[in-house]
Amino acid sequence: MRHIIENYPLVALVGRTNVGKSTIFNRLIGDKKALVSSIAGTTRDQRVGICSWQNRNIQLCDTAGLDISMEEEIDRQSIKKAGEMAQKAELVLLVVDVRHGLLPQDREYAQKLKKWKKKVFLVVNKVDSNKQLSDVNDFYRLGFKDVFVISAKTGAGTGDLLDAVTAQFSKTEMDEKPVNETIKEIKIAIIGKPNVGKSSLINKIIGEERAIVSSVAHTTRDSQDLKIEYADEKNEIYYLTFIDTAGIVKHRKITDKLKEQSIEQSFEMIRNSDIVFLVLDGSDEITVQDKTLAGEILENNKSLIFVINKWDLLPEKDTHSDKTYIEFLHGHFPYLTWAPIIFVSAKTGFKIDRLVKIVLEIYHNQNKVISDDSVNELLTKALHKQMPRVAKGVAIPVIDTLKQVKTNPQTFEITAKNTQSIHFSYRRFIQNQLREKYKLAGCGIRIRLEEREDTRKIDAHLKTKRSK
Repeated sequence: MRHIIENYPLVALVGRTNVGKSTIFNRLIGDKKALVSSIAGTTRDQRVGICSWQNRNIQLCDTAGLDISMEEEIDRQSIKKAGEMAQKAELVLLVVDVRHGLLPQDREYAQKLKKWKKKVFLVVNKVDSNKQLSDVNDFYRLGFKDVFVISAKTGAGTGDLLDAVTAQFSKTEMDEKPVNETIKEIKIAIIGKPNVGKSSLINKIIGEERAIVSSVAHTTRDSQDLKIEYADEKNEIYYLTFIDTAGIVKHRKITDKLKEQSIEQSFEMIRNSDIVFLVLDGSDEITVQDKTLAGEILENNKSLIFVINKWDLLPEKDTHSDKTYIEFLHGHFPYLTWAPIIFVSAKTGFKIDRLVKIVLEIYHNQNKVISDDSVNELLTKALHKQMPRVAKGVAIPVIDTLKQVKTNPQTFEITAKNTQSIHFSYRRFIQNQLREKYKLAGCGIRIRLEEREDTRKIDAHLKTKRSK
């Protein structure tokens, strides 16, 4: 059982492109969640965030601009979804730009909102100086009673706007919902190069077309969060937050600053996630981009699932196809053989439920608590199996202890003398020993190094102090 979590009243930001909706969104939720650009059509997928004001909470949604070019199918989808969100919202903020004056597109959107019988606040944005106040009068011709003059850039007028917005709803609707601490929350970043089916995958998981799906590369420009409530077979409840990131390409191919900003945001989402889906097209080759992403995951010690999408498109599959592809994948990613591999079809739903179950398995592995005695027994056996290797003339590390210091992510600390001589390959060896013994498949494991204090120096220091 799963459903999208929507606790608070929904307020939608609508209007033509480049009137400052994303800047308002970022200003009101206090986060750079939406990309801000002067390029028309920056926002394609809708963005939803929680806006808190005077201990009251609303859901704020940033939608695509009305006047995106209709030449591409993806833009038509964006406009359609913006309209659907406006109809769904309990309050609509129609945003206009004082610098451009009242335009036909503003009138068109106003007419649609009146036809839908929505409660509308008209928000006149980019009033950055008193000289522009006289230009506001023209917008009253749209016929809306509630008009707010703001500057999203400076924040002027946004307090009055939020006062009026929160006054539209009851205190009970907006009160902070009690946190159920027994419910576990898992953040999952969905990454991959453009057009491997990331948005289709997330739509199939949540059972709703929330993300725009298209064969156009870079359809998803922002990283977007979608949270669902999921109950397992034992009826335990989990909050799964899926972060659908922009397709990531090699940096030298980026000619658009907006794409670069989007990609940096995607890397940030990887760092903030609990588990990463690296989505690959099963009918395509492994690319440099895929390996770059894998390197980022490895560098950040993230838990990982390889999601091989479009498996239904492979011709002449047989019972050996999975095994052959796994060998192929391990050849390209020899340091990630510990990560589960699942073959899915976002189009047909093939093995999507199994994917969610693997997420829960990894979550439980991430939270295993392991005793010091057990870990040090593993260390003793590991040292008998393989001692740290060093180059000639380099101080030999002497490892004393290994202990678990944190869960989620699994973090272990090696105490040793000459820790600077412990090669990363030996840390990787210890990680693999831990995964094998404690069944931590799929888990990113961090190994910290703690230099052992030289007790002889401490004793000498104490003797010196006593003699004085």
